[in-house]
Amino acid sequence: MAVVIVNEMMGGSQDLYEQVTNRVMPGDQLPEGCRDHIAGPIEGGWRVITVWESEDKFNRFRNEKLIPAIEEAGGPIAPQIQTDPVHRHVTS
Repeated sequence: MAVVIVNEMMGGSQDLYEQVTNRVMPGDQLPEGCRDHIAGPIEGGWRVITVWESEDKFNRFRNEKLIPAIEEAGGPIAPQIQTDPVHRHVTS
C-alpha cells in the first residue's frame, strides 16, 4: 500500500537538505519505490514530503541511505517522521 511520508527537521536548512539530497538522489533521480518528492522551508526548519510505493521501501531507503547521508553531512538532526496511508494519488 502506498504511503505518504512527512519528514520535519527542526533546525534543518536548505544547505543540509542539498547536501543530503545530492547523496541520496544524485541528478534528482528518485530512489526506487519513491513516486514524489516535495521539499521546502518551514518555521524553524525544513520539511520533505514523499510518496512511496510501500512503507517497507521507505524504511529500507531511510535505514540504508537517508540516515547515513544525514550523519555524513554532519546533521545531528533527528527528523520527525509521520507515515500515513495514501487513499488516492493523482498527478498531472
